[in-house]
Amino acid sequence: MTDVSKIVNKTKGLWETYSLIRKLSSIDGPDADNELLDCVMYNSKTLPPLGKEYWWFLFFDQNGGKPMQLMFLIFRKHGKKLLFNDKEMALSELGENKFQAVTAGWVYDGKQFHDLGDTNTITEIQDKKIVTDISGQEMVLSGSFPDYRLKVGNTIDLNIKKANYVEDRDACGVFLPPFGMGWVDIFLKADGVVMEKEFKGAAHLQKVTGVTIFGPFHWGRIVFQNGSSTSFFCLKTGKNSKRFFRKFIAFYDTEDNNIIQFNKPKLKISKREGDTLWVIEGKDNDKEFRMVLETHAKKQFTMKGGGSQVYNEYVVTPKEFNLKTKDRVITLDDLGEGVGTFEDAYW
Repeated sequence: MTDVSKIVNKTKGLWETYSLIRKLSSIDGPDADNELLDCVMYNSKTLPPLGKEYWWFLFFDQNGGKPMQLMFLIFRKHGKKLLFNDKEMALSELGENKFQAVTAGWVYDGKQFHDLGDTNTITEIQDKKIVTDISGQEMVLSGSFPDYRLKVGNTIDLNIKKANYVEDRDACGVFLPPFGMGWVDIFLKADGVVMEKEFKGAAHLQKVTGVTIFGPFHWGRIVFQNGSSTSFFCLKTGKNSKRFFRKFIAFYDTEDNNIIQFNKPKLKISKREGDTLWVIEGKDNDKEFRMVLETHAKKQFTMKGGGSQVYNEYVVTPKEFNLKTKDRVITLDDLGEGVGTFEDAYW
C-alpha cells in the first residue's frame, strides 16, 4: 500500500469514527435498531489522538443468596503503549478489525474475589464474533442481538437472551467536535456456568468509542429480583468533588412497564464507613430517590498514557431503596433483592 493510500484510508476511517459518534449522539435513547447495535459491537474504529475504545461485559447473578458478579474489559487507545495497572502494554493496529490491546476481568463468586488478570493480547473481530484471550484463556463473544454467547476457556460459558425489561438497548453520545463519545448498551439475561457454578441473571454489554480526555464520574446500575432496574450517572470535577453535572437518574419499572426519570435532579452521592456503603440521593420537582448500597468486593483499574484514569468497580447490593413520586412509593419490599455495580472513576 502506498503512502497516499494509507493517508486516504486513515482519513476515511477517521470520518467514519466521527460519523458514528454523531449518529449515536443524535439518537441518545433506545431508538437503535438491531443492525446498528451489531455494527457498533462488532467494529473497531480508526482512533485519532485522544481516541479510545472500550468493550465492557458485565453480568449479575440473580439466583438468590450471595451476589455473584463478573466483569470483562477490552480496551485500546491511540498510541503505541500505556501503563495498565502499572504494567506496560503495547498497542498497535494489525489490520482491519485486528489490534493489540488490553483485556482484563474478574469474578466475585459471592464469597471470594477471583482476579482473572490483565493481558496484553491480540483481539480480532470477525463476522458477529470478537475473539481475544485473557491470561491464556480464549475469550469469545459471538452472536447477534438479542442472542449472544460469551465463552472464556473452560471456566465461563454463558448464553445471553432477550429479557422482559422495559428497555433492552440504549444508544447515546456527546458530540462537540473535535471531541465526542458514543456508546451502546445492551440489556439482556444470561444463564450458564461460571467457575463450575450455575449462573442465572442479568447481562449488560457495552461498547464505547470516544475522542476525549479521561474524566471523573460516578455510574451505577442495580437489577432487582422482579426485573426492574435503576441507573444513575454524573460527571464530577475531581476525585473527591461533590459538584456534579450531566446528572441522570432513572428507574425502569417492569410492573407498570414504565420509566421514571428525573429531570435535572439535585444529586448527592456520599460514602460511609470507608467505602463499604454508598448513599445516592436525588430530587427533582415531584420525585425523591434514596438508595444505600453495600459493597461486597472492589476492583481497581488504573490507566496511564495520554492522560490517566482510575476506575474503582464495586460489587454492590441495595440495603435501602426508596423512590417517591406524587402517586407512588416504591421500596425493596416491592422489588425484591437487588445486585449491581457502582463505579467511581477519576483522574
